Amino acid sequence: MTHSFVNKTEQDVSEIEGFLNKFYPYAQKRLQIDKPVTIILKSDSKNAQKILGTTGYYDPENLEVVVYVDNRHPKDILRSISHELIHHAQNCRGEFDSSPATGQGYAQEDEQMRKMEMEAYLLSNGEDLMVFRDFEDNIKTERNLMSESTKEDLQNKIKEIVEEKPQDIVPEPIQQPEPRVSDHEWYYKNLYDKLSRKWSK
Repeated sequence: MTHSFVNKTEQDVSEIEGFLNKFYPYAQKRLQIDKPVTIILKSDSKNAQKILGTTGYYDPENLEVVVYVDNRHPKDILRSISHELIHHAQNCRGEFDSSPATGQGYAQEDEQMRKMEMEAYLLSNGEDLMVFRDFEDNIKTERNLMSESTKEDLQNKIKEIVEEKPQDIVPEPIQQPEPRVSDHEWYYKNLYDKLSRKWSK
């Protein structure tokens, strides 16, 4: 099932959207999501000022994940999306069919919702399956492997150039300059050559 992305903020969230487009297929397969979902980013400056403000929520009736973005690191926003997607997966399994409570204190008062919330914390970024953390580590591992591979290729190329000894190139012999002779020596050598030619006939 596909997902749609809605930016209801005045911020540039293209980087988050691009990353989400890679993360969602991974989460969909991992969580066995079989219903479409709309992921909405919202801005709320008053909520952002509250130390216990809302970071996001899931709307099971409209199949919507809503996450607030003000004053948050992109990675933290993605973690919230991951958390709310767990609730969407729970909805796909029919766990919202009994209309569990979602009001204030629902995680303490409603036993079913408490279990669902625990699953969302554990699966999104906790110590169990860690959907987002595993995805993040996979990306970092791939980047490191690519970096090491590029580095090794470069080292091999440098080594090949340094050690290259072409077999088909024969170095030209170094020509030594002829020794310089005096005029006196040149005269007698020339005279000797002429006389040798004349008397050798």
